[in-house]
Amino acid sequence: MSTVKSQFFQLTWAVITFVLVVGALSMIWPAIIALFLGALLLIQSCCAEQAVVVLSWVEVSNVPVVVATLG
Repeated sequence: MSTVKSQFFQLTWAVITFVLVVGALSMIWPAIIALFLGALLLIQSCCAEQAVVVLSWVEVSNVPVVVATLG
């Protein structure tokens, strides 16, 4: 009987740990992706011509307006 309780406890503990890890990653991954894309945009602006840089930053600056109109 004690082995059944211990297996149930171990399974419950594993599920709780898994849910906490997935929850933490769901909050961390968007920040990692945003930093990676920001670094790519910075590298692009350093290596691109001036006209392309101005256009890319104008598109980025209009994103909050588009998001606000959707919400």
